[in-house]
Amino acid sequence: MLRSRFGWRLGSRLVCALLWCVLDLSACRRFGSEDGETVGRINSARCFSRCLTLHITQLTSTFQHLQSDEVLGWCENHRRCSQCLQPCKELWETRKALSHKLCEKHHECVTSAEFLLSLQSQKQGDCPAPQRATGFAAACVESCSSDRECSASKKCCSNGCGHTCQPPANLFKGVPLKPRKDMTFIEDQYGQLEVAWMSKFNVSIEPVLYILQRRWNDGIHPSEDDASTWYTVLMTMEERAVLKDIRPQRWYQFRVSAVNSQGTRGFTTPSKHFFSTRDPLPPETPQKARVENETVHADGSVSVLLRWDPPAEGDLVVDRYKVTWSARGGLAGGPNGKESGRVTDGTLTEMQLGGLQPDTRYTVQIQAVSFSGQKRLKSGRAQLSFTTAAAAAASTGSSPPSREFSNELPISRSSPSVLRLEAAAPHYHDNQLQVKVFWKSRVSESQKASSSYLLSWYPEVCGGNVTKREKMATVQGTHFIITGLLFACKYKVAVMPLSEHGHRAGAVTSVTTPHCSTLKGRGKKLVSCAREERHLQVKKALQRPEKLSAVFQTVNGSVEGLFSWQVSEASPGQTPITGFQFSWIKVSSISSAVDQSPDTLISQSLNLAPGQLSLRVERLQPESVYKVQVQVLSETGSGPSVARMLHTPQLNATLL
Repeated sequence: MLRSRFGWRLGSRLVCALLWCVLDLSACRRFGSEDGETVGRINSARCFSRCLTLHITQLTSTFQHLQSDEVLGWCENHRRCSQCLQPCKELWETRKALSHKLCEKHHECVTSAEFLLSLQSQKQGDCPAPQRATGFAAACVESCSSDRECSASKKCCSNGCGHTCQPPANLFKGVPLKPRKDMTFIEDQYGQLEVAWMSKFNVSIEPVLYILQRRWNDGIHPSEDDASTWYTVLMTMEERAVLKDIRPQRWYQFRVSAVNSQGTRGFTTPSKHFFSTRDPLPPETPQKARVENETVHADGSVSVLLRWDPPAEGDLVVDRYKVTWSARGGLAGGPNGKESGRVTDGTLTEMQLGGLQPDTRYTVQIQAVSFSGQKRLKSGRAQLSFTTAAAAAASTGSSPPSREFSNELPISRSSPSVLRLEAAAPHYHDNQLQVKVFWKSRVSESQKASSSYLLSWYPEVCGGNVTKREKMATVQGTHFIITGLLFACKYKVAVMPLSEHGHRAGAVTSVTTPHCSTLKGRGKKLVSCAREERHLQVKKALQRPEKLSAVFQTVNGSVEGLFSWQVSEASPGQTPITGFQFSWIKVSSISSAVDQSPDTLISQSLNLAPGQLSLRVERLQPESVYKVQVQVLSETGSGPSVARMLHTPQLNATLL
């Protein structure tokens, strides 16, 4: 009998411990995944709700419905309520808690700041009774001193003889229920999106605030793996929000959390994807065009460094900048009125203009260019006028080389102090990419060994997204081995002599490092090449698909589409095309503003032979909007693409 009772007690303890583990795991999943920024937003909303609750009597007598943003407006205009809101707003806007010393002894402000401080040290819920502690939680040890030292939602609680991290009791006492997971989206003709949700019946007597977050990804398909991190859009007391910054060509997801002063139950599951059908707008005009580092060369020509600020973020990423310049008056026989132009990558905001005439007025125009599928969108032109220096201003010195990128062709610009700077071919040695550079100087042979030079190198442009930093070295002699170079980058290398008077004029050249994959298979033990690393000329190495068109007809009660496209003319040296990837996805139905069916996002892709320039697709849905894309494939991966938004016709109709 004793053994049986002991076995029953042991079994019950195991069951209790198992139950606590399950509860703790669920709490972990609910609260452990939120980052610090989101936790700060939730604490700020709890602070807002507390201030409104303190004035609930006045609110209920003034407003028929408390769940309205007009309630927040009333509080901000009420003296005592606005003082209470001050620390809450400070935390929301700056993400930093307001010290009660800055409240100027206003009681409401001080108590609100103290409430926020308590939220930082005390987690949601209550400590369980000490006798309920089991397992390690019942050990007589001091394993924690505050809730912040415990993981997930656990709290630092007493067990009668010590303090341990324990799952909380009454975790959701007085906390509002989560809103329903279904959201509705309505987009108007101006691109403004109304996001609406519905709350379940709540037992909360306190005002509830909603925190709306979103994330998005580019591409023809929605993807949670490639999506951005969750971003807090706004806080509201209503069950809807109107967003004016929704951009086309993006897949959006939303989630919402209901919060009062007692806490929250977390965010809803991510909504279905929303894709805006609005046509993208052209990029805005580049800003603050300016000329820097003007240099008059020995042959009388002038070079300047042109810089500008990128336009404000728009619907599309800037693909390239088009720069044109022309002379408007100057020396006799000069190129008066002749316009020149060059294009630079959209990630760069400067360009070196060389071969300019001295004492001549030039007008420069800068234009941003983006692509929406095959369609080219151009910004307005930023214009700048300047006059080059006179030839008499030529000197043996020139300004130090810029640390920023210049897309001038890789030549060596030398001065009387340093005749020429050259670089050998980059090579892989000692598990790193390196290159030897050497230069010639006018100093005598006896002085070369003791001469000092300042050598600097800087990645002007790289195939992948890297942090670009200039590095320097002081060199004795006329050669140096640069180590630790990045793959698929174009480096600018500069050298200048050092003297008692400081830096003097030097020479500049460029070094282009090879793609990582080109060194594989040569007996080198290389680390794996980065997935996003690509050659600098990849954009120009493939032909571009263009003129995507469609013909629709009804067949057996459904719509059938014949899609065709062309390919740009081939040029020598281009990488051959190995095929096409044809993708189509239904975005929405024309007959309704929002398709509420969860099965609307039906996407398919097919890989086609390089000679196939058309495809017939069956069973398309009538009166619907489809996004269709054709992308070039090659041995180097995916290449340029063309995409269109197409509307399928009604049954028994034909649309070209």
